[in-house]
Amino acid sequence: MGCRRGPVVGGLDRWILGEFTKLEGEVIAAYDQYEFHVVYQKISQFVAVELSAVYHDVIKDRLYTDPANSLRRRSTQTALHRLVNGLCQMLAPILAFTADEAWEFVPGNTAASVHASVWRPTVFERPEPEVSEWKNLFSLRQVSLPELEKARQAKTIGKSLEARLIVNGSGQVLVDAKLHLDSLRELLNVSQVSLSDTGNDTVFASVSKANGQKCERCWHWELDLGQNPEHPAICGRCVEAVKQFKAA
Repeated sequence: MGCRRGPVVGGLDRWILGEFTKLEGEVIAAYDQYEFHVVYQKISQFVAVELSAVYHDVIKDRLYTDPANSLRRRSTQTALHRLVNGLCQMLAPILAFTADEAWEFVPGNTAASVHASVWRPTVFERPEPEVSEWKNLFSLRQVSLPELEKARQAKTIGKSLEARLIVNGSGQVLVDAKLHLDSLRELLNVSQVSLSDTGNDTVFASVSKANGQKCERCWHWELDLGQNPEHPAICGRCVEAVKQFKAA
């Protein structure tokens, strides 16, 4: 991952750090009351749901395929560094040896041991409009995931990246989706997302096979394959990433 870090600019990165801030507050309160079972429960729940099922699942694409020094990739690396530091420090009182072993592999830390480090809880407050927007994006995710599963079972698609998803509805949910269409596509792990304003506040999703061809590097289905004679089998985004890698 490297130890060079930058600003946290991505909406998804800001979301996970906001959730992590809440977790740290709950864990500190539990430690103050010597409720070690609550510490375990809170951390275990966060790791299984917010971290593993959502954040880690979504960011794989940007970490693997974005240009190495892209702002989005660096933002995610910064968030990951904050998360791993904080988790090591939160777990140190109850998993003394395991937390210390993990700490040894975290780049950029100056303390030789997690037990010699100063735990400064993450304070990452997001403005209320941003919080509301991301709640709406996650509500669309909840609506869409069952439809993607139905499409898989019907053999319309295989993996979710083979899908084109249409979100139908109206109101603030669709307004927020339009403002953050790329983030929604990432959250759903599909190649294409479009919106259809039906004038009805009931939101529903429909799934079809994605347009274009499959990029051999990122596995997204895109319309711009074959436009670069040097790399005819990969999409424009991947062509740019490869160019930057060669130039480095």
